[in-house]
Amino acid sequence: MITRRSFFLGAASLAGLPPVLRPAVGAGGGVLRPADPSERPVPEGYPYDKPVPRSRSRIMAPLPNRVVAGYWTSWGAPIRLRDIPSHYNTVFLFSASPVGGAPGTTGAVQWTGPGNGRGAATHFTADLAELRRTRTVILTVGGAGANVDLSTRPRAQAFLDSIRRIYGDLGGFDGLDWNTYEGEQQPATDQMIWISRQLKSFYGQSFAITSPPAPWRPADVAHCRAMIDAGALDMVNPQYYDGPGLAAENYIVASVGEWVARMGDAGRVGVGFGLGRAADYSTLAAVSGAWRTLQATHPSLRGAYNWDLATDEGMGWPFANEVAPLVMTGAATATLPTTVPPIIPLPVPGLGGTRRVATVDTIADLAARCGIDDPRSVAAGSRQEDVGTSPRPDPPLP
Repeated sequence: MITRRSFFLGAASLAGLPPVLRPAVGAGGGVLRPADPSERPVPEGYPYDKPVPRSRSRIMAPLPNRVVAGYWTSWGAPIRLRDIPSHYNTVFLFSASPVGGAPGTTGAVQWTGPGNGRGAATHFTADLAELRRTRTVILTVGGAGANVDLSTRPRAQAFLDSIRRIYGDLGGFDGLDWNTYEGEQQPATDQMIWISRQLKSFYGQSFAITSPPAPWRPADVAHCRAMIDAGALDMVNPQYYDGPGLAAENYIVASVGEWVARMGDAGRVGVGFGLGRAADYSTLAAVSGAWRTLQATHPSLRGAYNWDLATDEGMGWPFANEVAPLVMTGAATATLPTTVPPIIPLPVPGLGGTRRVATVDTIADLAARCGIDDPRSVAAGSRQEDVGTSPRPDPPLP
């Protein structure tokens, strides 16, 4: 999220951009300097290598063909994940923050659970698993005042290990959202590419990597293009709110057109809207008008998101009920299948008998479901045991 502080701290970079990328801004200044990069030891306990079940069907691509996303904020009394309107096919969990405060003591980040005013905390893990059966859930890292210093490989390694830990603690998620743009801090492009590739190697190439950069900063444009060229960024969503001039319909249209040209593929570009009543946020008319124009000009745009779900709920869900159907108009195909993969009984000797197995299950999935820490023992047992071994009780399938 861009704050007024970070907006004005970045204003000095505007001079190098074409006019189409420059909103009207006031004076500003200042520089955010990263902490001393002298390395501290990577915290003990990393990586988090306990296998976790993939309750989400692997037949679903984590990023829909046309994304309609919202940022779910954990503070206050947030809506339960299960109650997010179905028009949102993608949910950003906001957010993991640096351990020790910005810019982080080691590079590691942590997830803080939500407030429980409406049961969001009590039911979080179960609701997350249920949501992932039909929708995409992406963990956001950073946000205003929560930038992470990833300037060295040890810090990048600590970050990666902490993401794996959070993945295990939450029971999985479908991607990572780099929201690490703060003032004049320069993106650690090389390390972020390395981390993103590592995550895709751990969780599959379909593990989504997204990012909501500042639309006016040349450094962010170059960073995102480098990430795309390296195969480390699936969707870039410039954010058009929380700064003077950013939420205007004509600026959004012109700026998105520039981003499409610079990224080289409209299918990797989305639009970050802020529909709200506050200053520097867009009206419903401006959001709808901007999307209609962009859809006509760039029909293959990947989609749009709204900051944030709590604001949308407080306004009576105008983004979900009016903008989301508009965004979905013209989508090439249905975004997500509504069916889950078939569940069939299958002899799995390494687990001591017949198990209920989804057609997309891996050995790691089976091991996690049955409480076995090392999935290699399942594979080894399958080579050594007979199919006729007496079955053990089968725990419920998540």
